Amino acid sequence: MTELAEKPSSSDRALVARLLSYVRPYRGKLTGAAALLAMVSLVEPLILLVFARIVDRAFAKPVDGSANSPLAAQGKLAEGVLAPLVEWLDRFPVTWFPIFVVAMFVFRAICNFAGDVALHWVSSRVVFDVRVDTFKKMLRLPMRFFDRNAAAELTSKITFDAQQVGASCSQALTALVQDSLKLISSVAILLILSWQLTLGVLVIAPLVALVIRFVTKRLRRASQAMQSSIGELARFSDEALTNQKTVKSFNAFAMIGDAFMLRANRFRQAYMKQETANAASAPLTHIAVSLAIAVIVSLAIAQGQRGEMTAGDFSTYFIALLGLLPPLKALSSVNAVIQRGLAAAGGLFAIQDEPAERERASLSDRTSSVAPSAHRGRIEIDNVSFRYETREIEALSSIRLTIEPGQHVAFVGGSGSGKSTLLSLISGFYEPSGGEIRIDGRALNAWPLGALRASLSLVSQDVLLVNDSVARNIAFGDEGDIDLARVRAAARAAGAESFIDALPNGFSSGVGEGGALLSGGQRQRIALARAFYKDAPIVLFDEATSALDTASERVVQESLAAMVGEKTVIQIAHRLSSVSDADVIYVFDRGRLVESGTHTSLLAQGGVYASLAKTA
Repeated sequence: MTELAEKPSSSDRALVARLLSYVRPYRGKLTGAAALLAMVSLVEPLILLVFARIVDRAFAKPVDGSANSPLAAQGKLAEGVLAPLVEWLDRFPVTWFPIFVVAMFVFRAICNFAGDVALHWVSSRVVFDVRVDTFKKMLRLPMRFFDRNAAAELTSKITFDAQQVGASCSQALTALVQDSLKLISSVAILLILSWQLTLGVLVIAPLVALVIRFVTKRLRRASQAMQSSIGELARFSDEALTNQKTVKSFNAFAMIGDAFMLRANRFRQAYMKQETANAASAPLTHIAVSLAIAVIVSLAIAQGQRGEMTAGDFSTYFIALLGLLPPLKALSSVNAVIQRGLAAAGGLFAIQDEPAERERASLSDRTSSVAPSAHRGRIEIDNVSFRYETREIEALSSIRLTIEPGQHVAFVGGSGSGKSTLLSLISGFYEPSGGEIRIDGRALNAWPLGALRASLSLVSQDVLLVNDSVARNIAFGDEGDIDLARVRAAARAAGAESFIDALPNGFSSGVGEGGALLSGGQRQRIALARAFYKDAPIVLFDEATSALDTASERVVQESLAAMVGEKTVIQIAHRLSSVSDADVIYVFDRGRLVESGTHTSLLAQGGVYASLAKTA
């Protein structure tokens, strides 16, 4: 379970207040949607009123002229605040009443449609804003955050969890506005018809409140467990499907299938706990309501027999009483939606509250006050040590070295020796546990990150290509119009111009998802062209040629050689042949710098480098 899943959630009040801050910009549309939904609820008692007059006027005839006669066709609805409306209705023949019913249902349908669309528009905007804010914050979080949290789980949060927030907004508001007004209007009708009987209806309210309170805690725990388990399921699925070659080559179908089944079952169990708690709320509410209805109907029949209610009053009272069930059910069930939404919002807001890197440059601070070309590119590593939070041993210990401007140096060593870690420290992805890194005499932690990253170009083994044109991928990170002449010059320097021109649309050709339309060597050369385009004074190669064939590697090496002297180049490589012409080779072993020198001098020493050369 990830750290995010284990974090205690904020209080409901704080979460609701934070969600409302996302709703506030759309309060005008939300108010309109609420008004339309309110109209839907207010039309229903009018339909009941028309129904009551139909029963009284069409099916009841006075027998003795007495006002108290049960067949006098006056009814309690003809009294009080509704009397003017009843008088207006009585001006029309009873045969017109079906037309009124159709008109009210049409009006209700129009209001319901418009209100529903407006409400879902607001909900979609809230989901969009929360999702975008969370994703943008993820981009600005330090690498240690991603060490602790799997990418698939984070993806699940900005997709599944954000949608839960939207469902919470729309469904909860519909219930709280529409169903609350339905409940209020039904109770108002009941009070008009018989306030004595209606007092019995209100007796069930504390019982319903107790049911909701009992279910709420179980729903919150179940919702958090379900969101945690779906994140784990997404992470495992992503790993298994991404590494299909490994699964197939080891015939690990049964093992991976069983592991997936275990995680899928955890999600199923969490889902069932949530749905069981949710399903229990409505039946318990219905049982409480049915007991009250049984008592109240008995009393209403007695009133009718005493001549205190007309047939229309009794029919309307009973329909209004049954009308309490849907809004009560909706209001008791909406708690489950709210709890899921709040649990999801808690996870998203936990990401938004994560501390960003020590200082993130804004979009306008992409470069320092000094142009990258003015930087010299001198790097000093002064007694640097580092340990990952998830590991107990140090990845680097007491590293000291100096890289002069325009120098080509190489970091070599076995897997886990610390060379890539040092490159990550130079890039500012992590901060040293001890010691200091300086660029051009300035401590790394004194550089604005925007300025630091502007002075570095990183070319790694795993090339990130977006599903866009070749030109856009070379000018990666640039906003606005692309300088095509500069893009072409960068491609030429990287040895990529010829194959790009051979593509169907040249530099405007798409590269496909993840660069699927290009070969490995072509993707690597575009990454190299990206470094030339950026024109930073320091270029970092992190095993950039390890997956290339000999011909493609030769092209990349020739492009790299063109940088030497003009830029400070740091290269990590497993193939020692690709770094044999480096000015200085630094050899790492178990987090320590054990040797340094030229290719020839290190072979002559017969140490770690010589051993690596023999096994290469």
